[in-house]
Amino acid sequence: MAMQTMIINDSRAMRQFLEDIVNSYDDCEIMGSYFDATIALDDLKIKRPDVILLDLEMPKMDGITFLESLKNEKYPTIVVSNYASDGSEIVNDAMALGAIDSLKPPPSNSKEDFEDFKSLLHHKLVKASLKSQRYTLSN
Repeated sequence: MAMQTMIINDSRAMRQFLEDIVNSYDDCEIMGSYFDATIALDDLKIKRPDVILLDLEMPKMDGITFLESLKNEKYPTIVVSNYASDGSEIVNDAMALGAIDSLKPPPSNSKEDFEDFKSLLHHKLVKASLKSQRYTLSN
């Protein structure tokens, strides 16, 4: 069964970039892609993704508020943001609210940076999906 992935990012270009990468993996599929975290939050009432890829800075509802709004729900979430660097306060806040990992977009459009990002994202998705399965199996 394919890993169900939800993308939440207000940038159309970044959403498309992530969709293209996730769709290139044989073991993943997009179950939803959202420019607005409030709409994604509403859809979580009926959908249960294995992994969420979340931006932090968005209008209407930012990533931190989104994570706070999940309350006690457990959705393995990977922050994909330019702020995703060691020691970033906003990423540390996201991790404290339940995000399990973070990843910075590629620094350039080079093939090498793209391939490195693609490989690392897949590794993080698989790792996050395993956490999702453990949560599902234990409840």
